[in-house]
Amino acid sequence: MTKRLSLKVLAISIALVIVASGVAMYGYSGTEGGEGISESEGGKGVISLVAPPFIGVAGASEAMGGGGGGAFPEYKAGLCAYINTHQTIDIEKVKTIFSEVEEVGDNYIIGVTQISDLGGNIDVHVYADTDGWIVAYLTKDESESKVMQWGTMDVNNPFIGVISSTTLRDAIYEAGDAAGIGIIESDMKYYDFEYPDATNMMIFVRTRATDGTNIVQIEIPTNYTLYAASYYHYAYDLDDSKLKVDGTIVSDLPGCGGCYKRAFGSYGGCITTGKLHKIEISYDPDGSDWGSAGVATVLIYRTG
Repeated sequence: MTKRLSLKVLAISIALVIVASGVAMYGYSGTEGGEGISESEGGKGVISLVAPPFIGVAGASEAMGGGGGGAFPEYKAGLCAYINTHQTIDIEKVKTIFSEVEEVGDNYIIGVTQISDLGGNIDVHVYADTDGWIVAYLTKDESESKVMQWGTMDVNNPFIGVISSTTLRDAIYEAGDAAGIGIIESDMKYYDFEYPDATNMMIFVRTRATDGTNIVQIEIPTNYTLYAASYYHYAYDLDDSKLKVDGTIVSDLPGCGGCYKRAFGSYGGCITTGKLHKIEISYDPDGSDWGSAGVATVLIYRTG
């Protein structure tokens, strides 16, 4: 027992750590044990943020479909996923996925596509041009937590072994499918235009399917810079569901029998570096044997 505790303390001292059993992370199953999932373990659960090559390049508007007026709207974009397919994209075909077209140039298009997610759609902006670029993004005024894709999770038995996709990834695949362009996942990268110095994103979830509360603890090292910590709080068939950090209510969903409630927002100053925080998700069912509540947490940060 002493050995196991000392290992956890060591992990906390060198990397961002999630402490709890039953926690799912992007690309990594952390459901076994409860000793701590460390970022030092080969980067499991961590998504690198990499600046696109067109950032800050002179003549970038021409390089990315500028065509004499307009280009990728860096000033509006926040968190994004992007890829250069190195294939000519028919922007008229991409247009078919949009619920709203925002801008069309000679060789580029920008619009909004609706990506199905738990409790409703997520609006994702998509940029595509004839040079092969596809960028799916959230705007700067949107919560980064909208990147969370709950997938086909059973809301009555909300087990997630691994978070295998994001809404931004899904939007890129949707655009590629519409254009008849194959998407190579290993070529897809993420970046946050709002926080250009950020190096990493982490996504993790905690759910509760019965009356009561589940927790997850997190500690971010003091030598990290935390730019954003946001949540996607959902509940189904509920009398009440609360999201708390260190006992402070961050989100409170009202009762809704047989339907979904959800909230997106920032944890604000509730999550900081250099302190072990406790995130609690509570679920009070609406008198039935089905339903659940859960929270996805998204961190945008810089290591070291």
